[in-house]
Amino acid sequence: MKNELALSGEKINLKIYPEYFLNIGMIRGEYLIRDINKNIVLDETQKFLYNYLTNICRIYFDEFVWYRLSELTNTESNNLDGTKEKLLDKHPLFGIRGARRLLNYEDEFLAEISVINKVYESNKNLSIFIPFVNDSIQLNKIIQKIRSTNFGGNIGCMIELPSAFFDLDNILDLDINRVVIGMNDLTSFIYATVRDSEWHDMESDIMFNIIKEVSIKAKNKNVELSVAGYLKKSLVDKLNSIGIKCIIHYSLIPEILGKDIEFPNHLKEVKDRSKNIIK
Repeated sequence: MKNELALSGEKINLKIYPEYFLNIGMIRGEYLIRDINKNIVLDETQKFLYNYLTNICRIYFDEFVWYRLSELTNTESNNLDGTKEKLLDKHPLFGIRGARRLLNYEDEFLAEISVINKVYESNKNLSIFIPFVNDSIQLNKIIQKIRSTNFGGNIGCMIELPSAFFDLDNILDLDINRVVIGMNDLTSFIYATVRDSEWHDMESDIMFNIIKEVSIKAKNKNVELSVAGYLKKSLVDKLNSIGIKCIIHYSLIPEILGKDIEFPNHLKEVKDRSKNIIK
């Protein structure tokens, strides 16, 4: 089966290995913002995001392009030009991220959605989804805000918090077209650990059973499901074997598919640049 591709701001000009990928399953908005290092409320950032999304939608004109609303940690947000309020970041896993920031900072939320709407006017293949969702109540508030701006495209959400998993039945009854299991954070919260630790086991029976349960419930509600994260080839193969699509990061194509890529260092360069700015 074909999986989906995740981009983090790589400036591609052609479809990437279309024999392996169907759709852009995720564009991580925060990496575009971190690349330019300016808050989304600034015109320069909005123009940068508009141009990038328009180009990707043009390349994938006959496929869906899913944009994930930005998910910045407090520290990452604090160090952007134009951020008005600096917040204490006790730990990057927690705090005002994703859906929480959308609801707390309406100016940033409306600025990002305004760009989405402008791109959507000429690119109906653009869809969006919401990260770091607590539960159905929080998600519904955000969906209502998005729809109030007259966005008519597909909407989805991440399942990366245990609370969202436990409230999955109610989430699936909302105005959404897909859910994406975020394995990086969900595994961290399930095992109370950080990435790259000995306990962060994405391929455990516990995580696999969670994926299967979400898959069954989503299918019963006619909601699409994909699994995302810094996945290993073994997990991708295992999930594909039972009919579950994965969203594979561009930077992991060599590791998972054994194929060359044009921008192998882009993601690392953005991360390193952010870290230097924070220091």
